Amino acid sequence: MKIGCFVETYNFKYKEEIEALRIFQATAEAMGHKFEVLGKEIVNSIDDFDSIFIRATTDPLFTSYVVSRIAEERGKRVIDDSESIRICSDKVALYHRLEKHEIPMPKTIPFYGDFERLSSIAEELRYPIVVKAPNSRFSLMVEKANDFEELVAISKKFLRRSKAVILQEFIYSSFDWRVGVLDGEVIYTCKYLFPKGGWKIRDVVNNKIVWGDVRAVSRENAPSKLKKVAIKAAKCVGNGLYGVDVKQVGNEFYVIEVNDNPTIMHGMEDAKDRDIYEKIILKLTS
Repeated sequence: MKIGCFVETYNFKYKEEIEALRIFQATAEAMGHKFEVLGKEIVNSIDDFDSIFIRATTDPLFTSYVVSRIAEERGKRVIDDSESIRICSDKVALYHRLEKHEIPMPKTIPFYGDFERLSSIAEELRYPIVVKAPNSRFSLMVEKANDFEELVAISKKFLRRSKAVILQEFIYSSFDWRVGVLDGEVIYTCKYLFPKGGWKIRDVVNNKIVWGDVRAVSRENAPSKLKKVAIKAAKCVGNGLYGVDVKQVGNEFYVIEVNDNPTIMHGMEDAKDRDIYEKIILKLTS
């Protein structure tokens, strides 16, 4: 079979990401398939492929969504599917799905701009409060309000570009679990450590953008309760490829969000479970 892999120029910014793409290609070829990496020109050649693998930032307003929709209409197998892109790009819609299926989460409240209610919401959540834009990703447009003045300012800033924001209880931790789930199966687990002085994987410390380290944990050694919670959360979205972010408090696990198109960088997410490449290629070709 022939796999078309859609990327953007920024996918070649980090050597770890370039190496992961190379491993995907080598793995596919070793399994008897062709694997071609293309940019936006893939839109005009989707019929040349049996399946499409998207490795670019996904959003209903981006080319990645167009590629996904066209491929689906042509009967191709796609990772990420357009429905997963749509849901995971809207944190409000995602929250309602997780809530409906009783997924354990930090206390979360969608806020639609009724500032007369904001003080009562703040009393319920207690400071600090995490504020997220619906289309936040890579820790961008995710901020922490330490008091009411900050909460109002951040909410107003995000509401200029969206009809709602997510207000979420802050749970202190030094890392987030990231659980990679493919078709209802955990394929990798790792810890996204927060940089010193920060509270999220990508943060600004001393006016500098800093990233925390990634520490892989063999999926066999990861807590079973963590994996069960992550699988259940991923199934709320679909049966594709997801990165589920989870907070651990003692022996309890709380889902922060479910991300489609999760990051896979060589030496990071794949450091313990190298068969993730085979599993993804198999999903694309089966």
